[in-house]
Amino acid sequence: MKLVLGLTMLFLVNSINAQVNLLNLLYNSVPGIGCHSNMSVCLATGSLPESGAEIIVDWTDGDLDTLVVFSAPNSENCYIFEHDYSQVGVYNALVEVTSATLGGQVTISQTIEWVITSSTNCGFFNIISLLNPTSTFLPNVPYDIVDDFNVTTTIYPINSFSNQYYTELDVNSNYTVSINTNWLQNNGYTQTSPNFSINSFDVTGKALNVPMNMTLQCNGNGITPNLEVTSASAYQFIAPIENGNVSVQICNISCSNFANSTVKIAVPSGVIPALTNIPNSSFSNDTVTILVPYLSGNTTVSFPCTFSGSTPAGTVLNFYVSVSAIGEQDFNFNNLHFSTTVLNSYDPNDKNCNLPRYVNPDLKENLQYTVRFQNDGNYPALNVVVRDTISSNLDLSTFRFINSSHPVSYTINPITREVTFRFSGINLAASSTSLEASQGYFAYNIDELPNLNLNSDIKNTAYIYFDFNPPIVTNTTINTNGYLGLDINNSEFKFNIFPNPTNGKFTLDLSENTTVKIYSVIGSLIYEQEVQKDQIIDLTNYKKGIYTIQVNTPKYIYSKKLIVE
Repeated sequence: MKLVLGLTMLFLVNSINAQVNLLNLLYNSVPGIGCHSNMSVCLATGSLPESGAEIIVDWTDGDLDTLVVFSAPNSENCYIFEHDYSQVGVYNALVEVTSATLGGQVTISQTIEWVITSSTNCGFFNIISLLNPTSTFLPNVPYDIVDDFNVTTTIYPINSFSNQYYTELDVNSNYTVSINTNWLQNNGYTQTSPNFSINSFDVTGKALNVPMNMTLQCNGNGITPNLEVTSASAYQFIAPIENGNVSVQICNISCSNFANSTVKIAVPSGVIPALTNIPNSSFSNDTVTILVPYLSGNTTVSFPCTFSGSTPAGTVLNFYVSVSAIGEQDFNFNNLHFSTTVLNSYDPNDKNCNLPRYVNPDLKENLQYTVRFQNDGNYPALNVVVRDTISSNLDLSTFRFINSSHPVSYTINPITREVTFRFSGINLAASSTSLEASQGYFAYNIDELPNLNLNSDIKNTAYIYFDFNPPIVTNTTINTNGYLGLDINNSEFKFNIFPNPTNGKFTLDLSENTTVKIYSVIGSLIYEQEVQKDQIIDLTNYKKGIYTIQVNTPKYIYSKKLIVE
């Protein structure tokens, strides 16, 4: 671990006189690329000098880093923290800041996610492949990497932030890099840029002295077709008008090759595509089949869909597209999963808890809250502030931020128990302009205090401020420590999940067939159906994260958390 102290001015608004009233975590490394994690922890102080703020970084792999900093009044400073993870995985590093001026209190905290895909070969480079003379971008071009032992490895790119990253290189080796010869021959291209060498890497694992692009040119017909799904999206699935849209772009990468191609798009049950204007198309068993004759270069297939207007807001619709052609041999990028979230009319300015009304008084429960907000005005909201006073029946020291729709900072007042979430510069669109872009949310979890009185209530309400307007008050969540609706004798019903954590596929071990509901981290219902005992459920098409599984029986409601990695 290496610490480098730096100073960077931030354009942040100091709204109170307390110290360390704003925290901003900035990625210096690319998350998910390489093994090295490098971030800037940026602090803003109030009108008092800070006599010793302690920054504590819990990397959540067993390592902690701390740094004590001293700040002048009304100043903004950034401090660099670096870390190397030894195991692959997803890490939500926690940054907490204490203020000596305020007696050593934890004044602010925030998390930042690191996705580590390799713990040994951390080197990477990114490069753009361009087709001359048009400078057309060619995606997913494979490169041959020749190491010190003259061993050649062919690697395809990992797409991150719309860039082409080639990863898992040994930083202690030297490499010669060129476009894969077989790929060039099969697809009818010639490499017109010279090969290049990689002899060194920086501390983040990025290869040094790599050219910005590699150029190719078409020298004839590709030997075989090479189809790829270059993009796919479902959008504007709006329940009140019962319409949505699907658009898929496919490409025959092979130069001057003409291929009779087949496109298959699996749509969710209940979604009906309108294919009147799509020639050579059919729909059967929830699958759209489109024949595209003589495909050369790019083509886009788009069509509207209809679906039920009663579909709940937040429902995730999952799609899958695959392409193929006779004689094709390279199937690396022939399919793609994509999804969309249903938009429906509802009051989005609300607060939800993942647990049912009655929680077990014999357990110290962990409650997860989600606050949603929407700008229903006729002009973008420049700033959104949410003030949430934590119930006195909850343990404030266990507060943990989970995630949010937009960048956010937050402060915790240990005296008033108010948590203030600031979406500074959010520019949240008006719902009349874009329903989807007008919405936001954040989520956190917190433990209840131990040994609460029977039938004691845990109540929480949030106040949402759009710029200078009066607050919008959400509903009040209520959770009661009582036995109504709870099974206090677990021998009566068996409910187990394995494995947990999971890669997406898991088994529910149940005493009997029953109804199962699965909720996302923002409280959206993504799954509901009657399941059998020992039934396998597949969530591999959903995002990694924390889900709540709720089992409903005639007598009781059970809830457990599931972690998808």
